[in-house]
Amino acid sequence: MALILKLRIILDTEADVFRDVEIDMNAPLEHLHLATLDAFDWGNTIEMASFYKSNESWDRGDEIPLMSMSPELPSMESTSVGDLLPALEARGVYVYDYLRMWCFYLEPLSIEEADASVTYPRLMLEFGTAPDPNSRQPEGLDDLSLLADEIEQAKNGDADGSENYSTGDPELDAYLSDDSDDDESQSNEMDNIDDYGDLY
Repeated sequence: MALILKLRIILDTEADVFRDVEIDMNAPLEHLHLATLDAFDWGNTIEMASFYKSNESWDRGDEIPLMSMSPELPSMESTSVGDLLPALEARGVYVYDYLRMWCFYLEPLSIEEADASVTYPRLMLEFGTAPDPNSRQPEGLDDLSLLADEIEQAKNGDADGSENYSTGDPELDAYLSDDSDDDESQSNEMDNIDDYGDLY
């Protein structure tokens, strides 16, 4: 008889948002991946994701990605739910969308025999409203916007009107300076091959 794991999937947000899901322990983790997205109404999004073995402190251990780079490495297709969460004491972490880094904590609640009249996985409990998966700003974009501001400021000079603004990066300053335009125009002049004598 198949064993069914009931687990609580907790989204790491300020508000309490979690789902209780039942799933066959022999099912591939890919099924839990899809069931999690469906449970939080994110089923129409397609982003990379990974499961991690964890502990009571929710530290991330061995990674099980959606797709592996080699057949010898684990993937969600080749690893079962029971491999990730073999006992009630086990813990797991699910990370969805590597840009926005949505983090879910997986906590087993019970392990019971399957009910032949039930189709698994199934959603057992919903608590809280899940945010839109695109509502979080991708990580690292703040740094890019700061760099864009610096470049714009370097092009326009300092706030006091001077043209001596420096980004702190010599190559970037050279590129943005007026002298770089002169250098480029000079380098674009082509030599005439007829001006050189024959080598042979």
